[in-house]
Amino acid sequence: FWIDMKDPGVEIRPIHQMSGGSGFNEVFFTDLRVKDSQRLGAVDDGWRVSLVTLMNERLAVGGASGAGWSAFLEAARETPGLDGGAAIKDQALREKLADWYVQAEGLKHTRNRTMTALSKGETPGPESSIGKIISAVQMQELAHSAVEMLDQYGIINDPSLAPLRGAFHASLMSAPGMRIAGGTDEILRNIIAERVLGLPGDIRVDKDVAFKDLPTGR
Repeated sequence: FWIDMKDPGVEIRPIHQMSGGSGFNEVFFTDLRVKDSQRLGAVDDGWRVSLVTLMNERLAVGGASGAGWSAFLEAARETPGLDGGAAIKDQALREKLADWYVQAEGLKHTRNRTMTALSKGETPGPESSIGKIISAVQMQELAHSAVEMLDQYGIINDPSLAPLRGAFHASLMSAPGMRIAGGTDEILRNIIAERVLGLPGDIRVDKDVAFKDLPTGR
């Protein structure tokens, strides 16, 4: 259903994140009635509509913003390393950077496959799940490595003082939320295992039971 968020019965509570932002909300529906003219899709086919919405969210999260490998490369060229030279000369750091670059290129082409499906009016496949897992984890690992590389400057998150205006700090604080949004890492790994690799799914005795009929323990 298409719902006016100002309708009676809709309550919105902002969620304040540790990064300082508030880009998410809790939304509660209490005795909400919606006109049938605002229904999306066929009756009893709401899961399909929800799945399309979720796939688009995963596509958006899979293209997570934040400081990427190129920003890390720039910072590594300007940050002193342990031997007094630039941090970029450290072999272990260069290997990490190479891995992030390869991942980023793979993600770019995977997102192109999703965009192609959308342009044809098709429902995006599990590739959105793949992109979301890789990009969110990469965002967290890259930001953590960058803050460690910056040493004493890594504790400064003031954009006016921190290198690259605190881009790595913002990514580090936002990354955990990205690993939850659109489906947690664990859920998406299950999707990839079952729908991409064809592995047997977990035993689910409630698979064919309506949510309203699930036992609640009461």
